[in-house]
This record gives sequence, C-alpha cells and structure tokens, in this order.
Amino acid sequence: MGVLKKLEEAGRRALCKHILSRLQQDPVLARIPDDVKPSRILLMRWDAIGDMMVSLPLFRKVRDLFPEAEIGIVVSRRNLPLLKYEDGFTAILYDRRPSVYLRSLILARHFRPDVIVDTRMHYDSTTSYIYGVVSGAKLRLSASNRDNRLPFSVRVPMPSGKHHYAHLTKILLEGLGKEIDDSELDRKLRLSTEEIGFADSFWREAGLNLWKKAVGVNISAGNPSRVWPAAKTAELCSFILSTGNTPVLFSTPADRDQALSISNAVPGVILIPDCSTILHAAALIRGLKAMVTPDTALVHIASSYDVPVLGLFPQREEHMPLWYPWGVKYELIRTNTRRVEDIDVQDVINGYLKLLEGSPSDF
Repeated sequence: MGVLKKLEEAGRRALCKHILSRLQQDPVLARIPDDVKPSRILLMRWDAIGDMMVSLPLFRKVRDLFPEAEIGIVVSRRNLPLLKYEDGFTAILYDRRPSVYLRSLILARHFRPDVIVDTRMHYDSTTSYIYGVVSGAKLRLSASNRDNRLPFSVRVPMPSGKHHYAHLTKILLEGLGKEIDDSELDRKLRLSTEEIGFADSFWREAGLNLWKKAVGVNISAGNPSRVWPAAKTAELCSFILSTGNTPVLFSTPADRDQALSISNAVPGVILIPDCSTILHAAALIRGLKAMVTPDTALVHIASSYDVPVLGLFPQREEHMPLWYPWGVKYELIRTNTRRVEDIDVQDVINGYLKLLEGSPSDF
C-alpha cells in the first residue's frame, strides 16, 4: 500500500499541474450568482468519521434548501457507513488506491455537478479541485483560506478568530446562495432497528437498568498521542463506581485486551460487546448518561445524541475550538503538552463531577 499511496499522490500532483497549466482563471466570486439554480451539488467530505459527523447536519440543511437538486457526497471508506440510512444523497466512494480513485472520478463525471464544494476550509484540497475539474462543475466553491493556492471560482469569505468547524461549515455552505438556519439542526445519526436492537439486547443482558445511567469511557484513539493510560482509566472507573454510576468501556478490537484488563482490575466495569460497525457503537452511545473520551469521532457521535461529553484533549492550538463537542453540555480537560497521557486523574475526576452537576461550559 505504501507504493500505491506514493503513486496515487504523484498522480494527483501531476494531474493538478496539467490542469492548472491549461486552465484560465475566471473572476473569483464570494458566492454563487443569484440567478444560478444548481440542479446537482457535489460535496467533498472524504476524510474522518468526526468530520462527517460535524458536517452531516448542515449537509441535510443543503438537501432541504435545494429540494429539486441532487446532492452528492464524495466520502471515504471510514465515513461512508454514516450515510447508510440517509435519504437524498448520492455517495461516491473515494480511496487512495488508484483503481478506486479513477472509478470515483468517473462516477463524479457521470454525476455532472453544477457546483462542487471543497470542505477542507483552512487550505485548498488538491483532491477536491481535481474532482471539480474532472466532473465538469461550472462552479468550484472553497473557503477563502490561508493559501488560496488553487483557482477555485468561488471563494467564500470566512470570519477571523477561532470558531467551531460547524460554524465555519455553515458559512461555507451559504456560499451556495441560501442562508442556513442552524438553530434547530437535525444532528442525530440515523440508525436502523438492527443497530437499536443490538444496543437494547446489550442493556438487557447486562442485568441492570442502565439506560441513561451508565457512563461511557472510551480508551481508544487513532493517534497514540491521544490515548489515556490504562492505569489512569482504571482509577477513573473506580471513582465513577463510587458515585453510584456504572462505567461502560468502549474500545476498538485492537484494544480489547486492554479493556479486559481494566474490567478485571475494577469489578463492576462493563465492556461493550464487539461492534461490527460504527453504527452499532453509536446505538450504544445514545443510551449513555455521559461519555468520557479522548479527541475522537465518539465526541461528535455522543454530541449528536445530546449525551454530555467529557473530552480529553492535547494542547494543540489548531484544534481549539474547531473540534470541541458541539451543541451539547461538555467539559474539557486539556494537557499543557501534546500528549493526553499527561492529564492527571484528579483533573478528569473534577471535570466529571462538574459535568454531572450540570455546570454549563463557557464555550
């Protein structure tokens, strides 16, 4: 895969260079013209699960504001499952593997969008730009960002200062020509009776009435710098039990053994069953009283179901407050280093107590 990845990246750079050498730059607009009524809109969201979770409620707004238009979304293998039960979207799978990538470009071409929207926000995405050109989109929309290095035809002005990614996405999508009311967004992730039944079965088999009484504790994170140590997690679980709540451990299959060791060390801790998809994990999360997790997609899944979040974040300026919990009661514990493992147990306990007391966040 390493060789294929390098070939794919080299191919994208070469294709982009070829396109730029032949393309004349049109006058740049701040939003699409009022007389343009797009019949097909292609949204680029080919990245992580959390990115899609934050964007999806606003994508639904676009679908509702343009009821006569077809809405396509270029997605990754990771975030594609989030669209499984969504109506009104055409999903086009992106993948770095050359064969899938080329097939994806062909599908985008067949989709024939009037407008393509690059959602990367803080820099121009070469991949999004190539999709725009190859698909034949008349208008290629992006945020006015720190480099503006590619000739997108619509540059949406963005506010200065620090803002949540959801707010920036709203402003970007208003570049399509319609105002978006985000006061009552539909944020819940769609589930089927199969995933809901899976979660209900778990709560029944646990032998306790834990619906909205259990506290989820996630031990997994894709980036090692975001992982909190097992020993500290065990201390936190012991404290949660002392408050009369039941900790429920979430982990990826790769961290299952570590989750077992924590549950063995702290009697009363419950492990979630193996989840075949992220939707099964989401079905479990919707029944929690609160969620304790590092900076992962579970922050945004819990937020979508209005489950209060205690987030463990490294001190990374570029992520503050872009990827904080959104639209939900939350508390954050941040380390002064770039590693979550440096967060003290007592700080997390204090944040947990504050969250359950109902103290609103200052964000």
